[in-house]
Order: sequence, then C-alpha cells, then structure tokens
Amino acid sequence: MLSEGFELLEKYGIKIPKYWVNEIPLHSSFPLVIKADLNHKTDLGAVKLNIQNYSELKKYYEEFRKKFNTNIIIQEQVIGEFNEVIIGIKYDKIFGDICLIGIGGIYTELLKDFIILSLPFDINILERRLRDLKLYPMLNGYRNRPKVNINLLYENIIKLYELYKKEKLLEIEVNPLLINERESYAVDIRFVRQ
Repeated sequence: MLSEGFELLEKYGIKIPKYWVNEIPLHSSFPLVIKADLNHKTDLGAVKLNIQNYSELKKYYEEFRKKFNTNIIIQEQVIGEFNEVIIGIKYDKIFGDICLIGIGGIYTELLKDFIILSLPFDINILERRLRDLKLYPMLNGYRNRPKVNINLLYENIIKLYELYKKEKLLEIEVNPLLINERESYAVDIRFVRQ
C-alpha cells in the first residue's frame, strides 16, 4: 500500500524521496531509510533511519524480510533542516470534506497539536488558523528552526485534496510531510479506498 501511495503522490505532483520496493538499490546515495509497509512503523520497530552503507542496508533488509510479512521499502533519506507536518483528509457527515493539519512525525499522537478545516479553504484561512497551533512558533522559525513555506504547504494540501477526490478515497494521510522554506517531501502515506 505504501508503494501505491507513493505512486499516487507522484501522479498528483507531490514530491517524494526516491524509493525502491523489495530490492536493494545498487546505485544510490546514502543515507537511506528502510521500512516495512505497515502502519505505526516506529512502534513496531519497522523503520530504520540513517543507513550509511550497503552492508548495513543488506543486514536490515534481510532482518525486515524475515520479521515482517509485507513489502519492504527503501528510500533516500531527506537531508537538511525540515519541520514535520501531518496532513489528513476525510469526509465528515456534518462538515463534508475536512482537512487536519498539525505537528507531524512520531509525536503526532502524543502532542495532538492540530487544526481542522472544512475543504476547500483559501491560503489566508490556512495562514490565520496555523497560528492556533500550540507549537506554531516551531513552524515559524523558533530558535533558528526552518520556517514553513505557507504557499508550499497550501500547494501540497490542494494537490492532496485533488488526489483524494479524483481517486475516490475515504481518507488519506501524509505523515510526515517534511517542509521548510524551499522544499517539501512526503515521506509516508496511508489511505483508504471507498
């Protein structure tokens, strides 16, 4: 499902790191990330970051093949300073299509720092509502952290909403979207078809 999700993201113009499914790439740059195609990868020990060489990659690949009965994904690790954002879209019986945006990554469920907006919305609403996040200063350059480019974040939301609508999904979530002032990468995705 992860590889299908990456294909969908690429189809709709959402940038992702280069990846391979069930194979060890022979000509890639390090560091790499390896992950099993499961939800809650971190909790299950199904993701390993910062792999620096082929022998380490081969070791983890073989370990993951034995331990997890699913596809194994290898990705180029995104290098640089980024914020981690979650974007989720689904249908709500009362409000229609809604979008959850917040602090992403492995602490999403712990922090529970997000906003929910009815779709569609314009960039001014997004910019105004992001200030409601407790950790908004992190997204705005706190202590020399990279600022989030609001235009780029909005562009990713619009593309994800287009994907959601055209592919007739029940829900979709990108977590995390790595984003700074210049670029963004969707490094993980989950979705449910109708």
